[in-house]
Amino acid sequence: MAQQARAVAIGFASGYRWESPPSDWGQLIFASRGALTVQTGDTLWVVSPRQAVWLPSGLAHAVSLAGRGIVRRVYIRRSVRRVPAEAGVVPLSGLLREVLLRAVALGALHADTPLHAHLLGVLYGELATTSARPIELPMPLDPRARRAAELARHDPLRARDAAAIARECGASLRTLARLFREETGLGFGAWRQRARLLHALGALADGATVTAAGLGAGYAGTSAFVSAFRRETGVTPGRWMRSG
Repeated sequence: MAQQARAVAIGFASGYRWESPPSDWGQLIFASRGALTVQTGDTLWVVSPRQAVWLPSGLAHAVSLAGRGIVRRVYIRRSVRRVPAEAGVVPLSGLLREVLLRAVALGALHADTPLHAHLLGVLYGELATTSARPIELPMPLDPRARRAAELARHDPLRARDAAAIARECGASLRTLARLFREETGLGFGAWRQRARLLHALGALADGATVTAAGLGAGYAGTSAFVSAFRRETGVTPGRWMRSG
């Protein structure tokens, strides 16, 4: 019987990135440490080392990593019907982690091999729990709003100045506010705040202290950064990085 899954592990340094076109294989991806960023269409997710991202077959995506560690990718054949049809974030339980590590060690899993069939059953069962909470940054589609989003994402200090971003994008603040609300569900200010948090998470994954990460993302100090992060996620930056 054809293999149902195959798995690989790749060492990475910060900034490692790849883009994948639509494929006949779904993917479950997780990193041993750092922050994993996945963009699918108009949505960008950032997940901690205690979360994995499920990407069904046929879905183009881009993945980038901050920090240094090992990224593991388990591919599941399109013909398997026991996996979610939609992309999602999966809590990386101790059980799922061990199954994925074993899959990587084996390289491929075949349904007609008893041990492999057992591992596949556990894997499919764990994939059904796509309920972990990532930090999500929906991306707007309008060209002016998209330009504003890219400016805010890549320059967190500029993200503090909404008027300057609006001028550079050739749109009024009112227009940007309307576009972001309509196309992302977030106000322009809330979107920029989330983009700054994601930038700070990348710095933390690269080894920055909480203070340095917050200052680099444009926060006035550690307490301001931690408070903003806690409001968004319910936990401190350090706890998010440790536990997801």
